[in-house]
Amino acid sequence: MNLIGRRLGSYEVMEELGQGGMAVVYKVYQSSLNRYVAIKVLRGDLAGNEEFVSRFRREALAVG
Repeated sequence: MNLIGRRLGSYEVMEELGQGGMAVVYKVYQSSLNRYVAIKVLRGDLAGNEEFVSRFRREALAVG
């Protein structure tokens, strides 16, 4: 699914930065803080796979 041009909460998706085995990274504008950041979104075809969701959550916790 292409998210470019869509809003995700206070984020506006500007462009795709890259893809990996389980996620897509986007450059987004965070209007609430007037800045650009990157967000990583789990691929839709993996969202129903609990193993991938669990790995994605562990990675997010490790990075955070």
